[in-house]
Amino acid sequence: MRNARQDLSKLLRTTARPLGFLMMVLAALMLACAAVGGLFQQGWEGLAPLLISAIITLATGILFGVFIGRKARKRLGRREAILVVSISWILAGFFGGLPFVIGAGFPVHDAFFETISGFTTTGATIMTSIEGQLSAPLHLWRLFTHWLGGLGLVLLFVAIFPALGVGGKHLFRSEVPGPRPQGLVPRIRETASALWRIYVLITVLETFLLVLAGLSPFEALAHSFSTMGTGGFSTLDTSVGGFDSALVEMVILVFMLVAGTNFGLFYDVTRRGWRVLFQNPEFRYYLGIYAVVTIIVVIDILPTQGGVLESLRHGSFQVATVMTTTGFGTDDFDLYPTLSKVLLICMYFVGGSAGSTAGGMKVIRVAILFKALLVEVRRTHRPNLVAPVMVGRQPFSPQAIVEVAAFCGVFCATVLGGAAVVAMLDQVDLITAFMASLACLANVGPGLGLVGPTHNYAFFSPATKYFLSALMLLGRLEFFTLLALLNPRFWSR
Repeated sequence: MRNARQDLSKLLRTTARPLGFLMMVLAALMLACAAVGGLFQQGWEGLAPLLISAIITLATGILFGVFIGRKARKRLGRREAILVVSISWILAGFFGGLPFVIGAGFPVHDAFFETISGFTTTGATIMTSIEGQLSAPLHLWRLFTHWLGGLGLVLLFVAIFPALGVGGKHLFRSEVPGPRPQGLVPRIRETASALWRIYVLITVLETFLLVLAGLSPFEALAHSFSTMGTGGFSTLDTSVGGFDSALVEMVILVFMLVAGTNFGLFYDVTRRGWRVLFQNPEFRYYLGIYAVVTIIVVIDILPTQGGVLESLRHGSFQVATVMTTTGFGTDDFDLYPTLSKVLLICMYFVGGSAGSTAGGMKVIRVAILFKALLVEVRRTHRPNLVAPVMVGRQPFSPQAIVEVAAFCGVFCATVLGGAAVVAMLDQVDLITAFMASLACLANVGPGLGLVGPTHNYAFFSPATKYFLSALMLLGRLEFFTLLALLNPRFWSR
């Protein structure tokens, strides 16, 4: 028993050090948002919430990193990395929500929900009136949480600090979503740094194009944060549709598709050229699924849109915003015909590519399951057939197929179980309960029913908001990182 307590104490001290430094990074980012937001609002009013929150977060970081973890070893193993990633996201939710508590009067549960929704790039909001409720610095911080959570706060930490050793690899694998992110090299710190440079460059490019399309620099930067993080928060009550600009929607649509692509491929492009994109089978499936579903939806909603161009404008955007799990709104797809709604619900499950900022089950997993199903169908009349499951030219082992099937099974079961819990806690209708669970787990945000594109999550009870926040975290970290903490053996060697 004594050895178990000593081991647990050692584990907590070891994780306290990186957690402390992560909190310091978070505090520095709050200060940066305060400075930039103050410039955009042409004054320094409204900076106090972020400044006070940064001081509290910094003090906590110093407590963890300097005092509690001062004698801990610097190298992280797999167990320590899982614990750091899991706790860091929860702490980011609480400390990242302090500005909303201090500056906008949010209750703690609302601030936690809004911030977790931001960092997990879900985009579900409890705000009933966005315009005028937040100062420019708070607006910027709210949308910046999308951008930061998209590629990952922990991944940024790995890129900044070189002394993590093998622990950096474990942190990287615990946070980057999807099976086998492609285009990544063994040097984890160099890879993380390269991914962040690409991420920043694409964000700057989108901001520039949105300014050219007619947005103010503040609106352009804010919506670039939200787009590249595939989050969906906006500074307008009516989301992107409030700009009423086909050009703005076109720019955002293109960058949503970019953000839903494996960023490891972009890293590979810098070394081997653009051909690697179309040589990647997941990227081809990703674009193919988007194109096919868009064509069907555009045709299906044509009678209600008043013309081909309007149908194409709204249909293509809605399919992209759901498939990439961004959640921006330009049209109320809750009013679409049944076929279109069914296809969009399917896109909640499919999601974007592995290694992207998008949520969902990921295109590569869906492709693997589909190919495995075809092989099993062939075996029904040819039982002795030996046929590997191939996606492109890459074979997948039976172990990999089992892992994919297990993940997809857990995902679907959690959606159904989550819907049951939501219905039990708040007595809402079936559609609302199911879509709230699916939209949060898939990190999309808006759903159907009472959580549709023109509604929000404010009416849910505090208990339901905490539960939905947990679903967002499960979806962002893809279950097993957080679920590992529930295994009693995790806490003992």
